[in-house]
Order: sequence, then structure tokens, then C-alpha cells
Amino acid sequence: MISTEIARQVLTIGPEHVHPKGGIAQIIYNYSREVFPSGYFWYISNSCEGNKLKKIYRLISALIQCFFILLFCWRIKIIHIHTASRFSFKRSSWFIRMAKIFGKKVILHIHGGAFKKYYSSDRDFIERILGRCDWVVVLSKAWEEWFRSTVGVKNVMVVPNVIPLPESYEHPDDEGIFHLLFLGYIAEGKGVFDMLKAISANRSKLQKRFLFHVAGNGRVAEFKSRVEEMDLHDLVRYEGWVDSNAKHKLLCQCDALALPSYFEGLPISLLEAMSYHRPVLTTPVGGIPSIVEDGVNGLMVQPGDCNALGERILYMVEHKEEMQAMGEASLEKVKPYLPDSVSSTLEELYRILINY
Repeated sequence: MISTEIARQVLTIGPEHVHPKGGIAQIIYNYSREVFPSGYFWYISNSCEGNKLKKIYRLISALIQCFFILLFCWRIKIIHIHTASRFSFKRSSWFIRMAKIFGKKVILHIHGGAFKKYYSSDRDFIERILGRCDWVVVLSKAWEEWFRSTVGVKNVMVVPNVIPLPESYEHPDDEGIFHLLFLGYIAEGKGVFDMLKAISANRSKLQKRFLFHVAGNGRVAEFKSRVEEMDLHDLVRYEGWVDSNAKHKLLCQCDALALPSYFEGLPISLLEAMSYHRPVLTTPVGGIPSIVEDGVNGLMVQPGDCNALGERILYMVEHKEEMQAMGEASLEKVKPYLPDSVSSTLEELYRILINY
């Protein structure tokens, strides 16, 4: 963990994290438990689940709370803001402006996998806001290079997403079934519907040998409808949105995790699965190539290539012992993302800003 001396000078801002339902929220939750010492995680939630009115109320409340903390809490030197694209970035811009008015150092921690597309849609605004930040934090070397070369940000560095090691990771007797798990937001961009197409195309070869578990929120009704239309009840199981205990059980039960996304930052679900000694089936987008090596700790396909996806699924089912070996390689890949390593990197950045 970072030192108490440093932690008491940092205010973190981001989405609600008490019961995390998204990647950024999960990272902030992990920060509160694994990176910051108990009782020294100063935090303001600037967004939440719910309708538009509830979200507006949360934002206004957060701005008011931030104003009074900066006005009266002289210890705070650094504002660490976790953000993504579009509304998340615009919401964060208000806190950046306020922090600079009070003379605070600002770290903008960008998680969104779709940030390149967002940048091309509103370059002037984004560059203006980034120019007010003292440091920009990203999730991989690929993103760091892009921000330096394309956006022109000089003070940018990589701070890996943090994950704790699970207390246990062994899975129970599966009676010969290969369990593949998806964790996250159910949408086209995550490749979930591509998975259904791939499974349907290989139905006869997968029956009684394979089960695809899907846990998360998002376009749930559409997902269930497609499963119904394709008659995949015996091969696909929707687990609903899961809390930490249910997620742990699913990660223990599964043989591998699937995330064939079209764009990503550095997905927490991949890191979590790797910490459970699991291989992954994914795509070479965003920061994923920095943690997944095809044929070493997982298998890669190009986004949207359902034929290749089906072939990879069959390969995993037919080479279970090889998948177990890949799972052991996953643990080695994920070590830089464990709490001690991330805490050290983050404290170094905080000290640079405090002593600047």
C-alpha cells in the first residue's frame, strides 16, 4: 500500500464504487481496499447508476462536496480523477477546472477503450482539458505512445489496473464440460453476440462438452432474445449481474474467460481471470496485447471474425490440458498488476507531484 503520509494528500474522484458494476468502479474499489491504507481513501463519487435526474443530482452534489473539501481541507494536494470518454470526460472536466482554481495538482486517469474515437469527434475540447492536467495516466504502453504521438501529451505514464490475488482458484469437478465465462457489459462492442453466432455455428460439436456463462448488465433483453432465437439454451447460460462472491464462484468454475471486444483500454475482467490462473479468449485491441500473448496465456482472434472465434472455442474444448498450462502462464503475466507493484508506481507519481 502507499504510505499514509501520501494518501492523506490525495482526493480521488470517479463513479460509485461501493457495489461496483463497471470496470472503472471495480478499479476504484480495488484502490480503496488494496492500494490506500484503511481510513485514508478520500473519495467523491461523481456518477451513479439510475435515471438521468438521479445522475444530475449526484454530479451537482459531488461538485458542491468537492468545492468545500478544497476550500477547507488544506492537506489535499492532488486530485486524482478516473474517467472514460464522452459524458464521463465532460463530467470530469468540471472537477479539473475547480481543482486548478484552487491550485491543486491534477491526475486524469483515462480508462475508456473508445477514447480514440471520442478524440476524433471533439479534438479541441479534449486537448484543452488535457492541457490543464499535470499528468495523464493510461493503462498500457500502447495507449501511452498514442497520447504522446497523436494527442501531444508530454506528461503521460502507465499505471496498471490493480487486482488482488484470489484466496482460492481451484474449480470443482466439471464432468467433462468446458466452462467459458464472459464478465462485463453485454453489448455488440464486447463481442458477446459474436460469441452466440460462433457457438451456434458449432452447435453439434459443442453439445454436452461446453457451456458459455454470461454475467453482467447491459442489453440483457436482446441477449436473451437471441439465445431464444438460436435455441442455445443447452450451451449458453445467463447468470445475471453478479456480486463479488458470485463472481468468485464463476471464476473458480470456469476453464477460461472470453472477451472478444472491438475496443478496450485494459479490461479488469481479463486481469481478474488471469489472477485465477485462467487463459483468455480475446482480441488484440487497446492494451490487451500487453497482457495476452497468443498461444502462451490465451488465444487471439480479430474483432468480428466469428469463424475464427468458433475455431478457437473448439480448440479450447479439445485441448483442455493445454488451456490449464496457459492459465499458469496467465499468473506470470498478471504479476505487475498486483497491489504491491501498482502501489509503488502510484506512490512514485504522487511524490513527483507533491514535491514539484
